Amino acid sequence: MNTALLLDAARALRRPWGQWIAPAVLALALAAALLVAWLAQTLASPDPSIPEPERIVLLDFKGNPPGQPTPWFTASPVFFGPALKRMQVPLQNIARVSEESFLLRNRAGLPQRATLLVADPALVPLFGMKALHGDVAATLQRRDAVAITERLAQQLWGDLPPAQALGRSLPLLDGRAFVVGAVLPTPDPRSPLPMLELLAGYDSQANSRTPEQQEWPFMINGRVFARLAPGATADQVGPWMRAAALANPAISQLPPEWTRGREAAFFRGLPLLQLPFAGEAGELRWQRVQALGAAAALLLLLAAINGANLRAAELLRRQAETALRRSVGARRRDLVLLWLAEALGPALLAAGAAVLLSWWLAPWLAQWLGVWLPDLPPWPLLAATVGVSVLLSVLQMLLPAPLALRQTPARALQARTAGEGPWGRRLRQGLLSLQLLGALLLVALSGVLMQQHTHLLRADRGYEPEHRLVLDGLADGEPPTALIEALTHLPQVRDWAWGDSLPTGVGPKDYLSGFVGPSGQQHTLRSNAVAPRFFRVWGMRVLAGDPLTGAQGDARVVLDAQAARLLGFASPAAAVGQWVRGGGAFMQAGTDAYRVAAVVDDLRFEAGQLPAQPKLFVLRDEAFGLLTLHASDDAALEAAVLQTWQRLSPDRLLQVDLASRQRAAACAEEQRLTGLLLVVAALALAVAAMGTQALMTDTLRRRRREIVLLRLHGAPSGAIAHALLREFLPPLGVAAVLALPLAAWLGWHYLAGYADRVALLPGLGVPLLAALAVILPVLLLTLAQQLRTALSIQPVEALE
Repeated sequence: MNTALLLDAARALRRPWGQWIAPAVLALALAAALLVAWLAQTLASPDPSIPEPERIVLLDFKGNPPGQPTPWFTASPVFFGPALKRMQVPLQNIARVSEESFLLRNRAGLPQRATLLVADPALVPLFGMKALHGDVAATLQRRDAVAITERLAQQLWGDLPPAQALGRSLPLLDGRAFVVGAVLPTPDPRSPLPMLELLAGYDSQANSRTPEQQEWPFMINGRVFARLAPGATADQVGPWMRAAALANPAISQLPPEWTRGREAAFFRGLPLLQLPFAGEAGELRWQRVQALGAAAALLLLLAAINGANLRAAELLRRQAETALRRSVGARRRDLVLLWLAEALGPALLAAGAAVLLSWWLAPWLAQWLGVWLPDLPPWPLLAATVGVSVLLSVLQMLLPAPLALRQTPARALQARTAGEGPWGRRLRQGLLSLQLLGALLLVALSGVLMQQHTHLLRADRGYEPEHRLVLDGLADGEPPTALIEALTHLPQVRDWAWGDSLPTGVGPKDYLSGFVGPSGQQHTLRSNAVAPRFFRVWGMRVLAGDPLTGAQGDARVVLDAQAARLLGFASPAAAVGQWVRGGGAFMQAGTDAYRVAAVVDDLRFEAGQLPAQPKLFVLRDEAFGLLTLHASDDAALEAAVLQTWQRLSPDRLLQVDLASRQRAAACAEEQRLTGLLLVVAALALAVAAMGTQALMTDTLRRRRREIVLLRLHGAPSGAIAHALLREFLPPLGVAAVLALPLAAWLGWHYLAGYADRVALLPGLGVPLLAALAVILPVLLLTLAQQLRTALSIQPVEALE
């Protein structure tokens, strides 16, 4: 390309603001794609301090109770650690890790809960752990020592130099004595132990698990990590775990129907690099990242199509200029190189704007999703952003270039501008159809997600979360009688009850036991301990019996309707007063006898993705677990509780939360995904509107003379509007025919992942109709603007 053409390309940067719309849209789409890729790359990256992470495996476990298979836990019974050591399998640095907690007093004198991990010393070489001060491995071999993170040390002792924390006693509230043996750096957010604040040896006094619990082969009580020896593979780990489980004598204590002709559980070795995507939470998180990635890719495609459409309109407007250049000797190759040079500048600017925009939005996205992102995206993603921007800009130019070059110079110089032909018109109508299809698809899917999220918030789960205040920490240690008495008698309290687990998912919600009814058929039920007033406080519907009455001294239980049916009772009333047997160790059928005091309606405490488990509640009268206060005024009660707590027991760690907030938090992932998809859908809708405007503008350009003749012959405004609609309606019809069934199919697959889902008519039908209702006014406004322009054309303009 000669110097003159390069100067022409540089002058093209001084374009009217309207011609910067396509690069601006491309920058927005690139920023969205970069953010999603940045998020996915961060989630997939291991902690850089771990040596050879590709050789580390997590021993994973999946229960298989009859009729109630569990997801992969990304955890397992810690029994497998010593069991595989005894089997001498080719695994190195086998390390058990279990979670505990300590109640500490911070530097302000207030109680504080810290996450404590108890682990085998082999964890140190396995994860390449290095202390800032002290010796981590030696600390884990002591019974009275802990390693503490630098951040927690600052919270406990202020600006004390970390080295001076060595040898200090932890300010524990329960009177136990532990000394600091090492100071650790704050864990990398990508670490397999991201919540680590304190670390102690597995055989230390900090481990609260009994020897029986440590040897039980089906209780999920920790994680076991190991390094594959040379020649070993992750696929071999599962069979080793199965052999260890079958060799454990406790396998004989499982109910016969668990093991007769079937597997009681499944086992696998999960590579550490796959851990962020595994388990129920990891799989769900990754599916949502993939959904965002697909939406961002679709938005990028729409931006590219919009740019091609606008570029086509621009080149066709410049037919006279192109013809003039060709008439003075410019070759086709020179013109293509000129247009490429003109596209390069906006492409680089779009890439730069996308990088800056994503960097600015990254902290907001991380906070919204509850994840961690580094300060800057990795350089391969930055290079890919520039490369994609340049590539798309080149393709946007090359697509309409043949249309602009097919016009002969003489014809173009005679101002015959309708020379793109029917093929070019159909091409740009097809591009508009793709833009409308993408916008309809994203708007409809956003509606499906919004309907499901609304359903999860409003669905009847058998209890009422509104006006319930939950207090955690009153039953720790010795219950403070005076504080409990004062709290339960506040004027804003309508009623109150204790429970070890709440309907909103707070507490140990996964305790399963086998129970047998009068029919002799055993079923695994979710078992929790609650006070008799629990059901009244939570507004649960009692179908038969009364939890508040019963023979003194009887061990009494309350069933939900599903549990009553499974245990063989013909009706709720038939279950009241009958005896059930069970309550053994985890997932075992015990021999304790319980009298059924009442039956409540079906309850759903589980997340929307999981089916509702049958539930049994053991009635207890003493103070334990969590205290729920039924409030007449949420804000007034919360303020009164905090004031009473500070007055009577300021040294006790008390957590106060509204049950409605807890329930909303359980649906927060759906809300976040819905919000992000709505933003992408809004951008796609804007791109579709711009594509429509570009097509209508070009239609006016090509048909100005026809419109003037219609007006001169007395044609009404409706005839002119009809001429524009003939350009607009076919792309919209094609988009609707393709997009709405595709959106229905994708929405159905999304809803199929939920056991508790919205009905198909409001879940799919309403969003599809709403998508049309949203996109039509936007496009009609664009059409109305172009119609007004068409009606304002003066005859002299078109006939010049």
